[in-house]
Parts: sequence; structure tokens; C-alpha cells
Amino acid sequence: MIYNLNMKIGIKTNLNRDVGAAASRMFCQKLRAVGIEYLVCDNASEYFDASVTAPSKKVYEWCNIIVAFGGDGTMLDIVGNLSEERPILGINMGKIGFLTEIDENQMGFAISALQSGDYSVETRSMLKATVANEEYYALNEIIVNRQDPCHISVFDVAIDGNLADTLRSDGVLVSTPTGSTAYSLSCNGPVLSPTVKALIINAICPHSLHSCPIVVDDNMRIDISTNKDAMRVIADGAIVAKSNDGIDVVIEKSQRQALFIRLKNQNFYAKLREKLNYWGE
Repeated sequence: MIYNLNMKIGIKTNLNRDVGAAASRMFCQKLRAVGIEYLVCDNASEYFDASVTAPSKKVYEWCNIIVAFGGDGTMLDIVGNLSEERPILGINMGKIGFLTEIDENQMGFAISALQSGDYSVETRSMLKATVANEEYYALNEIIVNRQDPCHISVFDVAIDGNLADTLRSDGVLVSTPTGSTAYSLSCNGPVLSPTVKALIINAICPHSLHSCPIVVDDNMRIDISTNKDAMRVIADGAIVAKSNDGIDVVIEKSQRQALFIRLKNQNFYAKLREKLNYWGE
């Protein structure tokens, strides 16, 4: 149980999901009613008074809790743009929402729990990719693939300096346990509990009869290299680096972590059953 006597809430809303910022405006009304300070990221400034909106960077620096209205993509965007760790409460406005915690009809419950400290903070490991001395971070996965995805490439994958495999595939994906239910799962990767200290190395559409995912200790260093082809590096869906003549990428567990507020006593496997059995539109 955590008691926050100086609670300042930053709000990020995905207007493609929270149409007209209807849910986030209602949430802010509830915050005002109980005297909790808040700032809203200025992508939604047309729906809020100027006195309570600011650029995302300023909002994230000012607050000590972030509330996100959207789906997993919104959560990933926030995590990728934080300069300091902040606990995030996700309110699901999307379809699946592995990372989000509650639905919009539970906003009053969420505010009461935040006020009383009746919540926990879950820690999730992240990845760091180093390309040409630049560092990039991801919660779900790092992908190395061709800029032209219509042809396979050859990737050398080394683990702690030892060549593990040479893959002929559309790309290579390195996933955290959190990301094991995302793109890696679509590539027939295993589902890992978030508490497992491991990383998944997975070929994307391998041109092979024997290729299979590799699970390694998350303290190991993974090197992915190609010596030709126009390549790119993607961190949680965002292209972060490109090269026109091969690429060398070092992937390691980051010292940075993602923090998620949990209000309900729902275990991972119950959520897994619920989300992966979803067949809605």
C-alpha cells in the first residue's frame, strides 16, 4: 500500500480512442471535485483550458503519476518518452489492452484507490539497443529488419560474444517478457510471465525448416549484425535508426524500468486468457 500525500497527475489521452477527450475530461472533473492537481498533455489542448495543458515532456516531469487513456500503444508511447521513471495507470479505450488496468467506467474507483494508496506498482524490464553509439529503449521489443521488407536478409546473432545462429529471414526480433504477448507471439514465440528474467530472440518469417525462438538470461548481451542491405531498427513500433549498407546492433536489458499501477488483484494468467480469447471487432 502506497500513500501519496502530494499527488500530481499527468494525463495523456489518445484522441483516436478517447474521441473528443470525453473520458479524460470526465476524469479531470472527478479530480477537481476531490482537489487533486493535474496537467494534460497538449495534444488534447482544444478540449481543455490552457491553464491545465502543457507539452508532454513538461507534464511527465511535473507529475508523480501518469494516467493514460488509450490502449497498449499509448502506454508504449509514454514509456518511450519518459526521461525519469513514473508509475502509469492505463485506462483502456482500445480493444485488447494487456498493459492497461481498468476500463473507463471504473474511473471513480481508480481515483479513490489512488487517494487511499490502495494500489501496487508493478515493475517491468525494458530493452536498450545501441546503434552507432546512439541508445534507444523499448518495453516490448527491438526489431532489426530490411527497409524493403519484401526480401529476406542474413543476420548473424551472437549471445555474449558467441555466435548463436545465422538467420535467413525477414528480420530478427528481441522481446522482453512483457513483449512476449505482442509481436513475438505472432512469430510463434513463447509466452513468458512478466516475472521471468529472460529475453526472447525470434526470427521474423524465417526461410528455414528448423528455425525456432531462443530464450536467454536477461543479463546476456545480444549482437545482431548484417554486412549488406538497407536495414532499419524499430523500437516498440517506431523506426529509430536506418543504414543503407548493413547494421550492427547491440541489445541488452536496460537499467531503465517501466512502472505500472495495479488496482485489481488479477493474475497474469487470467488476463492472458481474457485478452487472447478476444475476437471482437
